[in-house]
Amino acid sequence: MKKKIRIIINPISGTGKQKKAEEAIRKFLDASLFESEIVQTTQKGDITKFSRQAVEENFAAVIVVGGDGSINKAVQALSGSNTALGIVPIGSGNGLARHLKLPLSLKEVVGRINQFDLQKIDTGTINNYTFASIAGFGFDAHIAHIFSTSKKRGLWNYIKITIREFFRFQCEQYNYILDGKQFEKKAFMIVFANSNQFGNNFILSPGAKLNDGFLDVCIVQKPKLHQIPLLLLQILFKKAHRSKLIEIQKAKTFQLKLENPKSMNIDGEAIELEGTIRIHINPLSLLVIS
Repeated sequence: MKKKIRIIINPISGTGKQKKAEEAIRKFLDASLFESEIVQTTQKGDITKFSRQAVEENFAAVIVVGGDGSINKAVQALSGSNTALGIVPIGSGNGLARHLKLPLSLKEVVGRINQFDLQKIDTGTINNYTFASIAGFGFDAHIAHIFSTSKKRGLWNYIKITIREFFRFQCEQYNYILDGKQFEKKAFMIVFANSNQFGNNFILSPGAKLNDGFLDVCIVQKPKLHQIPLLLLQILFKKAHRSKLIEIQKAKTFQLKLENPKSMNIDGEAIELEGTIRIHINPLSLLVIS
């Protein structure tokens, strides 16, 4: 019996590869294995809506053609269900796809879908939002907010924005509760890593695993200019955990009370939150095609 799958294409996602991705899917997806349909988003909220419909109609999988932000919108509906997430990565960073070691070649990644090997991974919850890869306060959330409002996409625009804003952004004081223990620390950013990277193999927490039942909570201090080269090398060579600027603790819960509304990066998307922020891990809550 053929598996029902829904393929969701975000026409404005990532790097302009949508048409090539759709062509690859039509050419290489095994029609003997799948009863497939392709839907395109036309407005905000469509990815979550189409994914929720697929869950209700017992689809075997939802395949998201897009970047981490598009994937996150599907995760809102797929987490906790029996409908698997498939990824055709055409985003700017493709953090979750890279962590899962999915090929970036369109032909090869469609081949992975044909194999339909499934695994369960953890997700995290921040109040009413779910994330699969990375979330955070501070500098990364600030960059995510600016990047989301930029007309230009791609890695180089992300780098340009990051360099410009680095000199403007100030560290903040955080009073938070981690697995029941109180902490007070000043930080450039606090990152909650379910996967090990932001994208583009920018690996902040090399020990993060998608199926260990923990989030890696990374407290990052702002580097001075002379510290940046070493920090970048440590990140590139998966040694960021050895940096004096990064403290990593594994945890299941995190709580922070905000005095003012604050932007948060959730899988590359900037979300404004206020009041008490509660974060926890959801072990093995999402089926993915790997």
